[in-house]
Amino acid sequence: MPVKELYHKDIDDVLRLVKNIYHTIVYVNLTDSSFRCIQSNQADIQKLLDNSADYEKMAARAVEAGMVYAEDVQDFADFVDRENLRQSLGSGKEYLSITYRRAKGGRYRWEMIEIIPSGDYRPDNQVILFCARDIDEEHQRELDKEAKLSMKERQLVGDKTVLVVDDSELQRTTLCYFLEQHYKTVEKENGFEALEYLKNHSTDISVILMDLNMPVMNGYDFLREFQKDEIMRMIPVLVLTSDNTPEEEAGCLKAGAMDFVAKPFNPEVLLSRLQRAIALHEKTVMLNVLRMDNLTNCYTRDYFLHLAEQLLARYPDEEFDLVCTHVVNLPNINERYGAKQGEAILRYVAQNHDQNEWERSVYGRLDDATFAQLLPHSAGSYQKLLKQQSDDLHEYKQVKEGLPPFVQKYGIYESVDHSIPVSVMCDRAMMALHKIIHTYNKLVNLYDDNIRMYALKTQRILENMEEAINQRQFKVWYQPKHNIFTGELIGAEALVRWIHPRYGFMSPGDFIPIFEDNGFVAHVDRYVWDEACAAIRRWRDMGLKTVPVSVNISRKDFLYFHDKDMLKPLLEKYGLEPSDLHVEVTESAYMDNPDMVIRKVNEMHRDGFVVELDDFGTGYSSLSMFGHMDIDVVKLDMSFIRQEQNEQNDKMIRYIIDMCKNMGLSVLSEGVETEEQRQRLIRLGCDYVQGYYYSKPLPEADFIDYLQKRS
Repeated sequence: MPVKELYHKDIDDVLRLVKNIYHTIVYVNLTDSSFRCIQSNQADIQKLLDNSADYEKMAARAVEAGMVYAEDVQDFADFVDRENLRQSLGSGKEYLSITYRRAKGGRYRWEMIEIIPSGDYRPDNQVILFCARDIDEEHQRELDKEAKLSMKERQLVGDKTVLVVDDSELQRTTLCYFLEQHYKTVEKENGFEALEYLKNHSTDISVILMDLNMPVMNGYDFLREFQKDEIMRMIPVLVLTSDNTPEEEAGCLKAGAMDFVAKPFNPEVLLSRLQRAIALHEKTVMLNVLRMDNLTNCYTRDYFLHLAEQLLARYPDEEFDLVCTHVVNLPNINERYGAKQGEAILRYVAQNHDQNEWERSVYGRLDDATFAQLLPHSAGSYQKLLKQQSDDLHEYKQVKEGLPPFVQKYGIYESVDHSIPVSVMCDRAMMALHKIIHTYNKLVNLYDDNIRMYALKTQRILENMEEAINQRQFKVWYQPKHNIFTGELIGAEALVRWIHPRYGFMSPGDFIPIFEDNGFVAHVDRYVWDEACAAIRRWRDMGLKTVPVSVNISRKDFLYFHDKDMLKPLLEKYGLEPSDLHVEVTESAYMDNPDMVIRKVNEMHRDGFVVELDDFGTGYSSLSMFGHMDIDVVKLDMSFIRQEQNEQNDKMIRYIIDMCKNMGLSVLSEGVETEEQRQRLIRLGCDYVQGYYYSKPLPEADFIDYLQKRS
């Protein structure tokens, strides 16, 4: 292979490797301030690069355009300054980086810029590699972790308090008088009083100084009860004794004491032992913050992942299952019943995962409402777990009066792949869980390759959707509508198609549901409206006789756009009339917020738009909308005409059509593919049809031919 070809192939391989890390890579020559973009998938940065040929001007414009958060501007400007870079790299530095906040999508996200000298960097040819990547999520996780640790440090170990437990008032007074020069103190007369105090104040106490021989509850009994509580027993206990025999010391240590202080106490020895005990307590508390979840007493996410990795490494030849348990709608429960009720539910769920039933098992809390458990695959462990959970939940409903009802759902990654990280195993179980999160009465879902492929496809769509808008990868195709009796072309529906330069044709059935979930559908709808209006204008300018084009209005459009921002500005832009557009509203849009949708649709109708109720009969039907919403056309879902032809089905379709006709509405049927279906609809009284019988959806060039032949 020629050297030149090999070089380009290597560059392509490198770019494929790093493109998932860096969104922008630019070669910058610090000597003459020129630059060359290797790749950038960020529209605002690409615009900046396209509109400048000079690195210094480009960097300055980034600040002027408000791309950098105000508090980060000075640091950013100093970092990207050409002379500063030349000086830093000239002094021998081989790597420079900065984190800052960049404007993106209406908010600021954390980014990192990394700079390294290129392979041919020389004093007279100072070429660097300028790489930028999004670190918002990982940076936020670190900030959250630091904030939580800081809070726990203040809460749990900030105040050093000694609990003095002794039945002798003189001894307590003497000890506290001495200790208060160094610590806060709390006094209790016996073990029972101390336990009662600790039930509500265990996190306030750094160390316990206790006599052994006391009435009501002595030191030995206190230690036995004290050890039963997971939180209390982290507090070190120093025993005050005047007779520290080996037998007594052994008994105290066995019961849970940490150390001894002889009576009468030596001040220096007492302080030294207290300081050592408190230091150990602080380390234990901080380790526990990282290791244990305070609310549920489960392992934290990070520690669970660590222990699960160890368990899998210890038994590399054994099969394991990973189960994710999710408490559905916890935020709603907190909102309606209060956070304490939600916390009680989480504690109940955590306590009902019996880890002792399986020797090789580990359990932890992944996030606010989700737990994970790694179980041995043998003997149907996860099936036993689910039955146990079902039985426990039944008991909960029977005996836990006063706590709100809740639902648990389970995602299961069966026979995990040992070669992947446990975090990825959790992701796979969560993929399975998310598939049923909104499915009524389905509580368990197993991960399989179909879920993985769907997740990868979803991620690919999410990663490419903004670029698709910016690069006009979305195309509008037009499906003709015909008079069922005369065959006359009476309109067309504008349908979006995604033609990706790498992945080719992407089915609307794949990307539209995702866009509806994340709200991006509003941007796509607006794009289609604009394209359709521009097309009608072009057809008229060509001298063609045009037909109305139907455009879809989704539920998100009513939320994202004000009335003045929807279709009226486009009509003015292209010199069109409301009669040139038909507005298709789905029944599902009506179901979300009927009052708002009815009001806005009726306003559009008064403005002259023809309103079509799309997908009638798909499960969201509400006859009440006919009495309140100004509708002109009802579009029967294609499932009607594709039903088996029999007397009962025909009666149902005729009833719907007659009802619409009695209300003065026209009826259009989708999905008509055969002459037999057309004749059936004629008999039943349908007015208009669209479907493959007349034409499939057509790209604009083909639809122009279609128009010309029927003009």
